[in-house]
Amino acid sequence: MINIFKISRFIFIFSILCVGLILYYVKNNDIKYGLEFSGGTEVVVGFNKEINIDNLRFKLESISGGTASVQVYDTKDYLIKFPVNEKRIEFNEDVKKYLDQVLYDDYKNDEPLIKQIDYIGPKVGQELVNNGLMALLYGSLAILIYVFFRFNFSFAISAITALFHDFLIALFFIIFLDIEITLSTIAALLTVIGYSVNDTIVIFDRVRENMNLLLDDKVEKIINISIIQTLSRTILTVITVLIVLLPLYFFGGPVIEDFSIIMIIGVAVGTYSSIFFAPFLMYLISKWRTS
Repeated sequence: MINIFKISRFIFIFSILCVGLILYYVKNNDIKYGLEFSGGTEVVVGFNKEINIDNLRFKLESISGGTASVQVYDTKDYLIKFPVNEKRIEFNEDVKKYLDQVLYDDYKNDEPLIKQIDYIGPKVGQELVNNGLMALLYGSLAILIYVFFRFNFSFAISAITALFHDFLIALFFIIFLDIEITLSTIAALLTVIGYSVNDTIVIFDRVRENMNLLLDDKVEKIINISIIQTLSRTILTVITVLIVLLPLYFFGGPVIEDFSIIMIIGVAVGTYSSIFFAPFLMYLISKWRTS
């Protein structure tokens, strides 16, 4: 029989070191907020052919003081973002002036067409920030209450610690990959939290059952048996989820690209922590309480 629990000891130490480095990295790097939270204007512009995005970005940045950003939205469509300029109240007029100057002067022959304009004020953006944080907080609190009622102290603390472990690693990748915090990324993080806790609870549930059946075995052996018994279920669940997420990432377009990559990372990290991190932490807490 494979001794997964023995491997978990080294992986657990590695995870603790990684969390420490991630906390340092997150503290010293800024989180990039989308316009939903920071406020500003988003414009989707289409052309009759693909254009050089670097030239478009350079021209918009040069006349907007470096505030505008451009990214590919579709084959011939481009997403232009103008963050709120708090020094000028007439910001919408500035956006119109920038677009008219660049699109209808420099790209007149490419038949530019404004397909969508979205504006979010800074006050609304701040409200969305607060609501997003509250959603994460209340979601985590609800999971904490459920796990405490479902399991004993060591199980509950391990599951919640694994939850924050997964959240921090997902946040690290969001910052490292320069992904903006938007409503869709908040939704992805909440989904990852739910997936991770569900996977952990399945293993913990089997551990609890085996503790009542294998009374003469040591706790570490019971944990190892439980992980192996649920391993096929865990692997099949991951494969099933990835079968959906990978096509979404590669073919879903830029609108759900960030959501998909966060989900893919979260599923991988959640599976990793459910097998190696949470059970070993539960063992340490149980051992500490009985010593």
